Amino acid sequence: MRFPKTLLLSRTLPGTGHVGEIILADVVRHVGIDRFHCVAPVASNYVNQPDPELVGLSVRTLMTDQLEAKRWGRGKLGAAGSLINGYTGFRSEVARCTREIVDEGRKVGAGQVFAVLENPLTFALAHRVSARLQVPMRILVWDPPEYLLRNHRYDRWSCNTLLREFRHSLAASERVAVVSETMQRDYAAFTKAPIQILRHGLPVPESTGSKSDSGLPKEEWLIGFAGSMYANDAWNALLNALDQVEWKVAGRPVRIRLLTGKITMQGRHGACIDYLGFRPPEQVQEILAGCHLTYLPQPFSANLRDLRRYAFPTKLANYLVLGRPVFVHAPEDGALSKFVENNPIGVQANSLESERILSALERIFLEPSLYESASTDALKVASLHFSRSVFNSSVDAFLGIQSRNPVNIPKSCVASPAF
Repeated sequence: MRFPKTLLLSRTLPGTGHVGEIILADVVRHVGIDRFHCVAPVASNYVNQPDPELVGLSVRTLMTDQLEAKRWGRGKLGAAGSLINGYTGFRSEVARCTREIVDEGRKVGAGQVFAVLENPLTFALAHRVSARLQVPMRILVWDPPEYLLRNHRYDRWSCNTLLREFRHSLAASERVAVVSETMQRDYAAFTKAPIQILRHGLPVPESTGSKSDSGLPKEEWLIGFAGSMYANDAWNALLNALDQVEWKVAGRPVRIRLLTGKITMQGRHGACIDYLGFRPPEQVQEILAGCHLTYLPQPFSANLRDLRRYAFPTKLANYLVLGRPVFVHAPEDGALSKFVENNPIGVQANSLESERILSALERIFLEPSLYESASTDALKVASLHFSRSVFNSSVDAFLGIQSRNPVNIPKSCVASPAF
């Protein structure tokens, strides 16, 4: 059977600029560039970093100024401006973009829609485009819609309206892919479509060659962090805890290596932090491989509860393929914490209290057997959940492709029907 042309509707284009671009580039690379036509509603300042391996990919961008709420001042005046924009500007832009995207779909002979619900505008466009084209739709969700709507400054009335658009797109889909088991369970209330896990995958080495050497380092502990920092409360708590012990844990100095574009740092004592800024992925992995422990924080603040409950950090895959233990610093109610409870890849601190943070660090650094087993299990978990082969098989299932090299994938990655 001939695989239909897929209309990829996403604010993010496949590329190399950030994690969303990289994931979509890997999807297209696996399936084949001739099978996709990408349409992206973007702001005028959007800059895509194309993947040189995807030369020839069919792409169309639609410039729009409706990717976030329009507010006129603060307070009631700002909310009123957002409300008026929802009735006028947003609705007219949805109609315009729908017409243009449908024209694109008909022009290329699209047989299905693959929509990434990563922006309020795509919430509204996805089900309209699919209905107008009269083709099946497949939905991918990376972040909870409530979090996205807050980030885009929508008023309460607009949030309720756009959440209905999000759920309408879920309900109209033939298949849904999400990043966490919590999403998989809870979103079943909004659709009869099968829901599966689709997380990014990387090549997993058979062995990294343990760095432990009958224990751990002889001089200092190296803790690595890479990616964007969304959990400033956890990060500040870690710095505060290390300040209290003058940056010494289990008898040795602690040094943190940061690979991130922007981060806030504070400290009362002589902190040992190497700020390395943004680096290409291959450099990031090389630098992190020289660390003894990787740090993965999640936000504790109440207003970000939906983010930690549903979202799943892509950086976990990057950490695990290194074969190093992971220090997960996150509340107990998050999707990440629940995953780590079932997969012993390091240690957790489910608190902002210094004592709990230091206890977790001392445990992993003072118990060589724990360090060794966590290092070994990191690779096992990477192979089982985050390998390139599992990712490719999940993509095939999601897009309705007969797998060329099928592998056994975890039960959580298999679609579960809503009813």
